[in-house]
Amino acid sequence: MMELLKSKRKIYTTLFLLIFSVVYTSAQQSLEGLWKTGKEETLIKIFYSNEQLIGKIKSSNNEQAEIGKIILKDLESEGNKWVGKIYAVKRKEWYSVKIVPQKEKLDLKIGSGIFSKTLEWKRESRRKE
Repeated sequence: MMELLKSKRKIYTTLFLLIFSVVYTSAQQSLEGLWKTGKEETLIKIFYSNEQLIGKIKSSNNEQAEIGKIILKDLESEGNKWVGKIYAVKRKEWYSVKIVPQKEKLDLKIGSGIFSKTLEWKRESRRKE
């Protein structure tokens, strides 16, 4: 009887740790990689530079977009989301942004309150780095 209880305890502990690790991993999804903004075929490369996570324009069909320009900065993890600043190329201003990583996409909420805009970026599947 005692062996059966020990076996069950081990199984439950293993299941708990497995579920916890899956939940923790999904909550800590990395932003690193190439992302398509969906407009003007713009690709954003998000990576670490000097221990800071930043995003730069890798390529774009938008004539106003400066290739290599930083458009995401001051990114910090807050649970299952990231907060920081995003540069609006057309307005030439920095705005607050909240980024929620989903499997192969990023949900971005720019601004705050009634003056907010939501965007979706998709992970670039082709290797262009």
